[in-house]
Amino acid sequence: MSGAVARQRGDGYINTNRTQKLSLRLSEVEYRRITRRAKSCGLTKSAYVRQLIVGYKPRETPPNDYFAMTRELKEIGNNLNQLSFVANATGLIDEAAYYENVIHLRDSLRRIEKAVLGVTDDDEGGDG
Repeated sequence: MSGAVARQRGDGYINTNRTQKLSLRLSEVEYRRITRRAKSCGLTKSAYVRQLIVGYKPRETPPNDYFAMTRELKEIGNNLNQLSFVANATGLIDEAAYYENVIHLRDSLRRIEKAVLGVTDDDEGGDG
């Protein structure tokens, strides 16, 4: 090694004393596309292209409320698991608690689907 000091960067890559510069021309559409994709992944354009070069396809960062949504689903799943455990052990099921959790799960999944697809309540006015 040439004595270069490696340091961890915010984009997850280690700077290994990059000395070569690449300049290229893009169409307006290509430039906007790479800019948009890099931004959606939380990367600079350079970091995005470097990841593509090494064969890694960068993923978009999750929506802001992703972790709150997954926590809510885990809580619902835990509740349903506890109800199932009691039902299996006793042969009885608390139907009210079961259906309450099923409805909560269904509503949460609908909210998550809307968030992921970018659908608003106004978009659902529809034919119904």
